[in-house]
Amino acid sequence: MKKVICLIAVALMVASVAFAAEKMKITDKDLPGMKGTWQGILGFGSTEQYGSSPATLEILNDAVPVKMKLTVTNFPDYVAQRLAVQPGKNEFEGEGVITSMGNLLLIGPTKNFLLITPLAKGKILIKYMYNVIEGSGEFKKK
Repeated sequence: MKKVICLIAVALMVASVAFAAEKMKITDKDLPGMKGTWQGILGFGSTEQYGSSPATLEILNDAVPVKMKLTVTNFPDYVAQRLAVQPGKNEFEGEGVITSMGNLLLIGPTKNFLLITPLAKGKILIKYMYNVIEGSGEFKKK
């Protein structure tokens, strides 16, 4: 009897995780709610090694292709040099699509990418690879 109860409990846990994960996917219907300004901290590679900076992501429209603008407030000199950008404030613009996994994906001209994944409680996770540095950050809607 205990085995049956444990199996049912495990099955319910798996089902609830699958249901919750499905709720965290982005669809066309979610884009109007994502439109706007998101603020957070963007890490440069290993934040212990390269640091981080405040950043703002603007989702400018609510249809695919999704127009986005990422503003990073302060690239330190050594990070800017590795990324081949100017030190200080930089802006990056592009258009993204919704992936089959329910994320927003922006791919740059040199195969750089920015991936946006929804999190619980009105937050998003941004992961990116730009030139030789990978990083991430958690953002909240302003």
